[in-house]
Amino acid sequence: MADNIITAAKSGRFNEMTGTMIFLLMYMCFCSFNFGYDVGNFGSVQGMQAFGRQFGTCDEETGKCSLQPWLSSVMTSVPFIGKALGTVICGVIAERWGRKIAIMGLIIASFVGVLLQTTATTAAQFTIGRFISFAMTGMTIVVVPIYQAETAPKALRGLITSSLQLMILLGSLVASLVTWGTSSMKTNAAWYIPVALQFLAPCFLLALWFWVPESPRWLLSKDRVEEATKSLRRIRKDKSEEDIELEIQAIQHAHSNDHKGKWSELFDVKNRRRTMVAILAMFGQQITGQAFASQYSVIFYLSQGFGARSFVFSVLSSVAGLVCLFITWFTVDLVGRRVLLLIGGTGMAVFLFIVGAVGTIKNPTEAQQNTLVASFILFSSAYALSWAPVSYIVLSEAASSHIKEKTNLLASVISVLTTFATSFTLPYLLSKPYAALGAKVGFIYGSFCVAMVVLAYFFIPELKGRSLEEVDQLFASGESLRKLGCLRTQTAEEAFESDSKTFVTVPLALPAVFAALATKAGRQVRACAYANEAGETHVGGYCPYIAGSKGDADRQDHARFALLPLFLFAWEA
Repeated sequence: MADNIITAAKSGRFNEMTGTMIFLLMYMCFCSFNFGYDVGNFGSVQGMQAFGRQFGTCDEETGKCSLQPWLSSVMTSVPFIGKALGTVICGVIAERWGRKIAIMGLIIASFVGVLLQTTATTAAQFTIGRFISFAMTGMTIVVVPIYQAETAPKALRGLITSSLQLMILLGSLVASLVTWGTSSMKTNAAWYIPVALQFLAPCFLLALWFWVPESPRWLLSKDRVEEATKSLRRIRKDKSEEDIELEIQAIQHAHSNDHKGKWSELFDVKNRRRTMVAILAMFGQQITGQAFASQYSVIFYLSQGFGARSFVFSVLSSVAGLVCLFITWFTVDLVGRRVLLLIGGTGMAVFLFIVGAVGTIKNPTEAQQNTLVASFILFSSAYALSWAPVSYIVLSEAASSHIKEKTNLLASVISVLTTFATSFTLPYLLSKPYAALGAKVGFIYGSFCVAMVVLAYFFIPELKGRSLEEVDQLFASGESLRKLGCLRTQTAEEAFESDSKTFVTVPLALPAVFAALATKAGRQVRACAYANEAGETHVGGYCPYIAGSKGDADRQDHARFALLPLFLFAWEA
């Protein structure tokens, strides 16, 4: 077994990136593309003269056309109600009919939403179109992280799951480039062309949908073992039949104690910490000011007097964010989730405070204005490095398998409601005749960033390199969240095959005393094997006890085995 581990280490984690995994990675990326494109597109389009002339009002003295602050607030924030609706609908579809059917749902929503926007002659119709398009984005943030987490090899799960945010940023960059190119047009083509290009992604997704395999984990949860094995075999083409069978057994073992989860279980003793982690990650992603940077950046730059350069700054911000996200993409499974969240969140706070400080200057010099722009772009970059992608990874890892859809749904709805609140209030905070804070808004969101860094330090665990079954062990340990990453999990086979271990058989009455003495002596104790009713010793599955934690040896209920008066313990010498 040791030889197998060494061989696996030498082979490199990217050897598990099979052709099918590459296809699924690209396909899921395109599921996310219109999400980012729509956000980046409308953030720039609403600052165009042609768009303001069609849907807003024009100043008779200056001749400039724009959306009134209240209309900008409505057209930006109301679609997020559609996003919340999309998360609810997708959660039900993904759990009942499967991940693949949920993907078809987001394709249909994308087609309908873009069609309504391209044919709009009123602000109401355009907003309804965005409402439906954002239902698609809500479906995306539910089904894509789940599907990726359930199909990705554990060594690549962080990289693959973070691709969601990669494509959101790439879509935003493409939208910024397109709107920059059309912003000088005087006709409605200035906004019509960027909107119509959103038809491309769902066309691609529909054409390739039939080749997407269903999630093996979902199939196993429905007791469709043969289909699950066939699906996993397609995804893990480089694996032997033995490896495929072992992975199927591991998933079945994880499901053996699962049952149909109820909403009340999200906050029971076993799951409330996991639910809190998922909610915290998604809340932090939105409360730290992303709407300020992504949806109102052009409006903000225009209000600061940068004119046509506002569209250029939007492009630069998207490029910088994409570069930082690539860094995260290749490092998140090496340095971990917590490091990126803490470093990135600290950087976000610093840059927003600088933006706010410049905003206190009545007549800033050119150098001070450049500092404001640079800090705003660096804030977006730090966000793309940390909270933007890592939150989705934490969400996909934290949820317990039998209530995964419900946990993701709750966290996503809270995320959407947070985004709605920030998107709705920002025009009033930024513009006259309301609060007119301008750049001083940086102080508000910088403070939120500081708060989220503190919360992340104490309440978001490090789960890099762990299988979803190992994550179950870690949360069951009862250890404080910030220390979970330091705990060692171990399978029964590893415990019994290790040369450094001796095995001691003790009566049922002695486990507690034996475990206490062994733990006190600095040794690790694991109850990893059981005798069934026929007297046969079973070795396999995952250890229910993590030595040195607050967990109990019986924290996991192995329903398949009847505990008889013989326990086999591995006592690490």
